[in-house]
Amino acid sequence: MKPLVLAASARKDQDSLLRELFPVSRYEPCVLVSSAASARQLLASRNFSLVVIFTPLGDEYGIRTAAQIASSFDMDVLLFVPADKFDQAAYTVRETSVFVLSLPVNRQTAWQAVSVVEKARTQIRQIQRQLIRSRDKYKELQVVSRCKLLLMENYRWSEEKAHRYIEKTAMDHSTSKVMVARILLDKMQARA
Repeated sequence: MKPLVLAASARKDQDSLLRELFPVSRYEPCVLVSSAASARQLLASRNFSLVVIFTPLGDEYGIRTAAQIASSFDMDVLLFVPADKFDQAAYTVRETSVFVLSLPVNRQTAWQAVSVVEKARTQIRQIQRQLIRSRDKYKELQVVSRCKLLLMENYRWSEEKAHRYIEKTAMDHSTSKVMVARILLDKMQARA
């Protein structure tokens, strides 16, 4: 499935730049809107990979909207602003995932910005997946540790014996230590 880009611009002269940056060979055709309100409405109903904003928009300037979109929708935003507004825009969005470019922009710089944003998003997704796996592993270790502690308390076993019991039961039943620990915890709590 190709990425879908939402572009917000009050001017129609950005079409050629958008076609160059997001060719239909790699992207779905860009969805183009002229206002911040239209962009927010579409973001609530469709999944976009990236938002591109050319300021000023039809109903507001667009800098704060870029920051709000990046924060609210956990989405990368390319924000194109006139050169005299670059510092203000960069300062306003400094703690978000908004990438600011000043207009006029040469095509190579714009294309490189798209490439950097895409690579950063890919790396962020990989890190998020690793974090989720680590969090899940940590929760599993907590369950096993809690089970070992209860076995040690209830049966006056050593930590080593409780660990071996959970491990052996898991091997005997072809299941994970976490499943054995959960079942044992349920049984011990039912008795209490």
